[in-house]
Amino acid sequence: MKKLIIFLSFVLANSIFAQNYNDFAREIFFGRLPGAKTEAMGRILTLNFDPYFVSQSNPANLVSTKGAAVFYSNSSPFYGYTDATYNYAGVSYNNPTIGAFAFNFLVFNTGSTIFIPQWGEPFTVPFEEKRYIYTLTYSYKIQNWFSFGVNANLFVADFGTDETFSDTFFEIGLSRNFSVIQNSELKDELTIATQLKNIFNQSFSTVDQAQADAFPSIFRIGVSNSIEYTDTDVFEKSYLFGFTIGLEYQDLLNSGKRTAYKVGGELSFLDIIFLRSGYYNETTYSSEGELGDFTYGFGLKLDFEKYITNNFPLVLIFDFVTLEQPSYWDNFTTFTLIAIYGID
Repeated sequence: MKKLIIFLSFVLANSIFAQNYNDFAREIFFGRLPGAKTEAMGRILTLNFDPYFVSQSNPANLVSTKGAAVFYSNSSPFYGYTDATYNYAGVSYNNPTIGAFAFNFLVFNTGSTIFIPQWGEPFTVPFEEKRYIYTLTYSYKIQNWFSFGVNANLFVADFGTDETFSDTFFEIGLSRNFSVIQNSELKDELTIATQLKNIFNQSFSTVDQAQADAFPSIFRIGVSNSIEYTDTDVFEKSYLFGFTIGLEYQDLLNSGKRTAYKVGGELSFLDIIFLRSGYYNETTYSSEGELGDFTYGFGLKLDFEKYITNNFPLVLIFDFVTLEQPSYWDNFTTFTLIAIYGID
């Protein structure tokens, strides 16, 4: 424990003071989220709302998953990039003894872009740019204490030429669950979590380090409460209904912008139907100064072992949002598919 505290102190000392982030790669770090669930719940990333796409969310939450999983997400467009697409994919495996592992892959493609300015005629940019992130994750739960996770990220940029450029950055996360009530009818659980992205204040460079663009050093902390009510006389396969509420604060340690406040909630029925909503407000580098909106979406979950056939521990999850982009932009759409197979 003492070594962990020393390490965290070292990380914070390397991140707090330099105010050198200038909105580099905002479409990656502050653009679309892979989890339609997190988009719907106020864009909260620290808490256990998205334990699979951990290239964006808290890596500590990967250890809350079960068995092996494959997952995919697609989102488009991104403001003036009217043909832009986000494609996320990944695999994960959680071993109860040694911890959880995952590989996440993101490709952001600007498309054959048509920019639509607020005034004037649209115009086309005749080439495509791409951004990639490859993420390796390890997460482990220290019994009766907390869960932690580590991400190693490789950022790759393709500016529409034959040459690509890359750099790395790292992040850590911590999470702790507290059982408030646990009986045959009611389950009440409190979660506190924190995440720090780019712990060594690293940068991306195409020429030399003197002209590098800093990656954002993002600090997030959140708290949530989840309640499930069960009545086996009415329905014995799962809980009847559940409710989750979460709050998150976001700050950039190497910038005075992108401070955010977020709130999100979810109402679920029979562990099958999920209705979600939220709100976020974030300071930006744009002339408007702030970005904020209400969010909402839904999800469906099918547990084959519970509802279709025994001895086939497959779970399928589908999450969906279609939301207006703040200001005058058209809607964007994100859908997420997750397949989980339980392995003892």
